[in-house]
Amino acid sequence: MEIELDTKPAGRHAYAARMDAERRNTNNKSLYTAEQIKRAVTVHDLMHTAYSHSLLEINYRKTFIAVKAEGARARDTMAKTLMELFQSRGYRVVRSPQSLIIRLYN
Repeated sequence: MEIELDTKPAGRHAYAARMDAERRNTNNKSLYTAEQIKRAVTVHDLMHTAYSHSLLEINYRKTFIAVKAEGARARDTMAKTLMELFQSRGYRVVRSPQSLIIRLYN
């Protein structure tokens, strides 16, 4: 199931928002096992293969790991197959105007 996020630009607070996000990301990584981190890296690598993007990163949140591809565009039909695979594994596909995000829940 895909959901769409309604996001707003941070404007003049973008730097502080980015620094806070990096701090939270570092702190939250310790909440996950090596196996969960490995799954996120696998999703990251598959996204890199199936999509062109301006930025691809893994974000560790309190209740899920997010693999975010900003400016994601499908390279070929592999992208559709990949989304079906992610959804069959229980990962959540989220779209925002700027990015495509795959959420891996605990």
